[in-house]
Amino acid sequence: MEAINILTAPLTSDEIEWKIISSKNGSTTLAPYIDARAVMTRLDRAFGPFGWQVRYAPAQVGNEHGVIAGITIKNPETGEWVEKQDGSGASDMEPFKGGISGALKRAATVWGIGRELYTYPRVIVEGEHKYIPWKVLERLKGLPKAVAEGRPLPEVIRLTTEGESVRKG
Repeated sequence: MEAINILTAPLTSDEIEWKIISSKNGSTTLAPYIDARAVMTRLDRAFGPFGWQVRYAPAQVGNEHGVIAGITIKNPETGEWVEKQDGSGASDMEPFKGGISGALKRAATVWGIGRELYTYPRVIVEGEHKYIPWKVLERLKGLPKAVAEGRPLPEVIRLTTEGESVRKG
């Protein structure tokens, strides 16, 4: 089915963003992610704007509150609506909006959108940074293509602030 191929196609460098997940002990660790707008664009490309929908529901486990997102897609072959769900807790910044966005992105992963992000190498940049150095971002633009082509990659990529590989020695 062509629509599923569109959903599960590897993400491009234009669809991937990077965030700092840790900045301590002289290094900064980065992680790739997809934002909610890129998820919606993928769904529109695969099924058209009227061929999918998303529904949100509040969730609570113990004292923790979150959101469940259900992405429902109209099967182009049968016309049947099929839903897959996943959830997220509130985020640190903009807790309400972040929880909704997180739930959508997690539900998209259940459909296969961006699942390969879990296979990306860990990226570590020398120094403790509040922002990702521009040259590092430029260097990382080639990573999605390498992942999509199945090239062997190290478990960890270590970069200088200039985006150059750190040489062991």
